[in-house]
Amino acid sequence: MGWLLMLAAPALSVFAAVESWDFAPEAVLAVSGYFLAGGLLLLSPRAFYWGSLPLQWFGLVAIAARMTRNVDLLELALQIRTIPADQIRTALAPSLLPAAGLAVVLALLAFACVRAEATSPRPLSRGRAVAFVLALGAGLALWVPGMVWLRAWPMNAIAVAVAATTGASALDNVLFPRAGLSDPRPPQATWHAQRTATPPGTETYVLVIGESVRADALRECGAPPAMPPLRPDVLVACDVTAGADATHASVPLMVSRDLPGIVRRVPADATFLKAFEQAGFHTYWLTMQEASIVWPDAQTLVELGDIQLDRPAFAERLDSVLADGHPRRAVVLHTVDAHIAYCSRFSSDDPHPFHDDCAHDNGEVSPATLPKVKAAYGNAVAASMAFLDRFMARLEREPGAVFLVYSPDHGEAFLDDRRQLYGHAMIEPTRWDIQVPAVFWANAAWRAAHPQAWQRLAANRGAPLMHADLVPTLLGAAGIQYEDRRDGVFDLTSKAVPTDRERIVHRNFGKTTTWRQLVEAAR
Repeated sequence: MGWLLMLAAPALSVFAAVESWDFAPEAVLAVSGYFLAGGLLLLSPRAFYWGSLPLQWFGLVAIAARMTRNVDLLELALQIRTIPADQIRTALAPSLLPAAGLAVVLALLAFACVRAEATSPRPLSRGRAVAFVLALGAGLALWVPGMVWLRAWPMNAIAVAVAATTGASALDNVLFPRAGLSDPRPPQATWHAQRTATPPGTETYVLVIGESVRADALRECGAPPAMPPLRPDVLVACDVTAGADATHASVPLMVSRDLPGIVRRVPADATFLKAFEQAGFHTYWLTMQEASIVWPDAQTLVELGDIQLDRPAFAERLDSVLADGHPRRAVVLHTVDAHIAYCSRFSSDDPHPFHDDCAHDNGEVSPATLPKVKAAYGNAVAASMAFLDRFMARLEREPGAVFLVYSPDHGEAFLDDRRQLYGHAMIEPTRWDIQVPAVFWANAAWRAAHPQAWQRLAANRGAPLMHADLVPTLLGAAGIQYEDRRDGVFDLTSKAVPTDRERIVHRNFGKTTTWRQLVEAAR
């Protein structure tokens, strides 16, 4: 039993599914348990213990590597062909002796286990063991998605060994969904986009992806009167559900034509920028966050690095983009907005509508510290909205038609209900980190050319919206037709949104919940 528990340790620690958007951790653990128990029941003691010895050794070494050096050995193994041999030797040299000692100890333990069980009766006869394993496998196959079988220990180690040996990289985004090592978007992916007519003059379409801004943090959606309002010519929707409660799941969904509940973090498809590109636009993705969150397929990608504030990071780059001479542009900005730590998201030059205590902020969140925490958060949101206002003012000076959509990736919980939850990307999504605002703005030229579309958009701002509506709205505003097999998503410039629509939210890979269920859970 001790050998089996040690063999299961990696499944309980370094190879467990821990992200809120990932596969359900109990499903991954159940498959790991099935693999290990199945081997114990079906194999002879000699075959099981000696056959599992390399996995036992690797699993314990992987745990040690994560605990002592924060290294994922599986991820490293998948990249082994790209690392120079001298670097591998230098990195491994200090660990060779302990790893060899561990191998000797495990070999002696395996020998002892084989000797001890050689004369012990088997728990099940051969026929019953086969029947039990087959029945259990059939039950698991009905419960868990197919990709879980590759993610579960020890199959993940076997898959990496095969991929590293052959040089294949197709599995990396399944095995490492948070940050795959290769672009999962096929270069040949197409949205089959086209326009029936190309308007004269220049055109600029913009999606600004914010961070951690809940709907009621905006003045237009119920924030305290101290919060400065946005400019008066915007349309603000206050009842929008994010696709997921974590950036790594929400943003790929936002720019895709997939719905929550998919079994890949990044869809194996192009983003909506491909549709703009096929319609004759030059596409840009400017980001303050890791590009591998989305694997953007923009023609021009600008990674701004780890900068705390939106305004200085984007100001110079945005001017370069707007002066590039392309007559048609589609631009995505991925900001940090009001992400924790809130006090680092605004400067002395930004609005301070709330009295914060950033000088004494220690990161603690409790009922006693909540007013100061929310004050700092409010100031971070105010700075983010001030940046958005300045950006719209800059776009207003552009010739031709301009259309912009802003929405954050998710919201933030602040001990709002009996569960006393704080933050986002928790075990389960909540209404507090899922309900976000959306801001729509168009310059006078676009509104004059599309008065009915603007009126329809204004009528829809009070409807129950989803992040999944934003891409159809941007493409619809540009008059681009494209291929989309989804039902229940809407171009807000052309269709009325039903008030009784059922909105779904990503729970984890292959699983969804609904907005109504989130509201009920928060009562």
